[in-house]
Amino acid sequence: VRAKTDIETEKNGRERIVVTELPYLVNKAELVKKIADLAREKTIDGITGVRDESDQTGMRITIDIRRDASASVVLNNLFKETQMQANFGMNMVAIVNGAPHFLTLKQMLEYYLHHQEDVITRRTKFELKKAEARAHILAGLRIALDHIDEIIKIIRGSQNSDIAKAQLIQNFGLDDRQ
Repeated sequence: VRAKTDIETEKNGRERIVVTELPYLVNKAELVKKIADLAREKTIDGITGVRDESDQTGMRITIDIRRDASASVVLNNLFKETQMQANFGMNMVAIVNGAPHFLTLKQMLEYYLHHQEDVITRRTKFELKKAEARAHILAGLRIALDHIDEIIKIIRGSQNSDIAKAQLIQNFGLDDRQ
């Protein structure tokens, strides 16, 4: 993983390297200190100054380059000597069909997308079943509202709830849940 950098040329012809993003888990303050130490020790030749110009708008580290030095050479040395370029290891082992397998990035994405399709399909079927059950109950309520006087007469005229329930099912075509 590499830092995002730009090489800018000033009006007087000098170049500067501007770093706008750092690799994952790299501390900005330590990186600036490391670059300054390498410049002071002359491990990386051509750096005249390092400034952290970060503010609310974003991160910005500027590295001033000497006139006779090449910014691209200095940048390559910075990638080599500092954490501006870092390796980030990933464990790509996953359980596929009950057994662990080492997967490539493409295979990992394919299995993940298949899993997401399965999750969405199951969730949609569950929500559809729930909505259909609710619609079934509402259909029974609609029948009850359309024949409210008859239903009240049947319920009041029945000796117990079981007899009223049986008559409602028989007269209006309702089922047990409705």
